[in-house]
Amino acid sequence: MFYLLQLEWLKQRKNRSFLMLGALYFILLPCSLLIAKSIQQWPPPINTSDTFFRFPDVFIYLGYVGNWLTFLLLGFLSVLFITQEFSSRTFRQNVITGLTRADMFWSKVYFMTAVSLAATLYYGLVAMVLGVIHSDALYTSVIMKHIDYIPRFFVMCMGYMSVGLLLGVWIRRTGFALFSYFSYALFIEPILRWGVHQNLFKHQSMHYYPMNAFEDLAPVPFSEMTKGFEKEFGFQFFLSPQQAMITSVIYIALFLVATYLLITRRDL
Repeated sequence: MFYLLQLEWLKQRKNRSFLMLGALYFILLPCSLLIAKSIQQWPPPINTSDTFFRFPDVFIYLGYVGNWLTFLLLGFLSVLFITQEFSSRTFRQNVITGLTRADMFWSKVYFMTAVSLAATLYYGLVAMVLGVIHSDALYTSVIMKHIDYIPRFFVMCMGYMSVGLLLGVWIRRTGFALFSYFSYALFIEPILRWGVHQNLFKHQSMHYYPMNAFEDLAPVPFSEMTKGFEKEFGFQFFLSPQQAMITSVIYIALFLVATYLLITRRDL
């Protein structure tokens, strides 16, 4: 495992796209939330920007910011680091020089897991630092109230990256793979959920699509605004944390199995 991870790191450490996307993530995660400080007045129930930075809500608000950054940056990265293997022909070269196709698959999975773990640890660190600085009193019960967002954040990172990896292996061309990734998440899945599923079968099952399951691991914080929708539809507007976790893990497993089957094909 460590050998394959080391090989992947040697490939990526001088990759400008990887370094740029990683730097953007580390800069934008805290800065995107800190922008709230520049806004003087907020409507109820927020009232003051300090709400974003205090325990335990800092995990919620930072998690939502991280949700978007993970989708945009880490999903983008997962497409790049596999499609570049095909465009530069290093995939075939690595197989010729001794690695198996399974080794190539696992090297990507290990690297994706390492990136997701690093992003999650950074999320937890930023949340803790902001919470300690801005909270008036520090009680263990308050700090730990939303600590479950940390493992949820890791699964969310793995989810978005597994989608990008699958599309990258399937399509192989960076531009088309990125277009498919963003098109599915921003247009195709919402149309399927709201334009098709909701009209044909109004049921909570409309929330079990993959991108929505990943998103519901760190959903929009203003959940009280959805009460009217819940009464209209007769079911919750978001998946519960447990539902989102189980659904996301199942999708990740399915996407990785599909990626393995594609990457071990003879014609790659």
